[in-house]
Amino acid sequence: MEDIKVFKRFLSDVKCVNDLRQLHSIGITCSRQNKGHVNKVKRRRVRFHPMEQINEIEFRKKYRYTKENMRRIIEIVRDDIEVDYYKPVKRNQVPIDLQVLAAIRFFGGTEHPQLTAIAHGVSLHTMAKITRRVASVLSSKASRYIRMPATLSEKERMMRSFQSLSNMPQVIGALVQSTVRLQLETSRSQINRSSHQYGDSVDSPSPTELVHLQLVSDAEYKIRDLDIRLSDELDLNTAPEVYSLSRIKERFEQNEFRGRILLGNDSLSCSSSLFTPIQYPRNKAEELYNHAHAVTFAPAIKCLNIWFRRFGILGSELLGTFGSAKQTITALALLHNMAIDWNDPSVDTENSVSFYKPNFLSLGHGISVAEEQRNRKEFIKSHFANN
Repeated sequence: MEDIKVFKRFLSDVKCVNDLRQLHSIGITCSRQNKGHVNKVKRRRVRFHPMEQINEIEFRKKYRYTKENMRRIIEIVRDDIEVDYYKPVKRNQVPIDLQVLAAIRFFGGTEHPQLTAIAHGVSLHTMAKITRRVASVLSSKASRYIRMPATLSEKERMMRSFQSLSNMPQVIGALVQSTVRLQLETSRSQINRSSHQYGDSVDSPSPTELVHLQLVSDAEYKIRDLDIRLSDELDLNTAPEVYSLSRIKERFEQNEFRGRILLGNDSLSCSSSLFTPIQYPRNKAEELYNHAHAVTFAPAIKCLNIWFRRFGILGSELLGTFGSAKQTITALALLHNMAIDWNDPSVDTENSVSFYKPNFLSLGHGISVAEEQRNRKEFIKSHFANN
């Protein structure tokens, strides 16, 4: 069945290319020169306007947003994006709205990047420049859209939303980790040196690295905190190590959230501020705690799945430097939060069949110290022992 679906998508992409070729062949004008009857044929570039030329259903499939919400995104970044030019015709500008549309369609990962470039009338090189530019502008606005609750009322509201799921109090976020592959760009000078050294004129393949993601989700599937690290920054490449280096752990240790807790899965170590499931529950209270933990932690899994489902590029492979990859991932987190805020229906959030499976880091589990487990034991005794 999966092969049939892939083949159908291939046929759909082929049809899209043929339609675009027909579109670009329209608009031939004739003019006479020197009072003669010699016709000069000029081919006009016909710009593709997805907002006007694609129906709403097809638009949502390709661009991962409704047309109304896409207009809102364009207006948010309009003043910060510079105009680019079509290549090879330098005098034709690529409008800002078309840049945003092209970038988000690329992020959606619903087709080969070459098809996305063709659809918007730009070269693959220009397409890469546009996506990085849009990602850079969006990521610069991250502090407004990706943040933990700051005021007392915000913290209380977030705790209530988690508690309503399975009556687990004091929870202010659910923490989950995953990875994204990054193919690092190799500079031309490095390639030339390598070719000279090994006597090989063929470009060597760029190295592939793992980028470790750690996000904190609220009960409404929004990303509240995001930590992005290259595997080279880590010694053990384990989940506890990623968490130990994160800013969110430092904020909890500084008592910024005053007695509130995060939930994590069993790849992490239990601590005073991060509660994990009990591996071997020994009584009813611990079983009730594990059940409540699983239900309350579930929004983090769903948040990650929706995010990867909306932006298919996260499940494939990013290309570029770590800096550009970090900007892209941050931009996609921001766009995800916008979609959640606006209740955008373009991605089926209830269909879990083809959801991305989170790649939790499970090597080298940290061992919880008895003192760190004591808070969890007291928590269970206070809230689950009398049920």
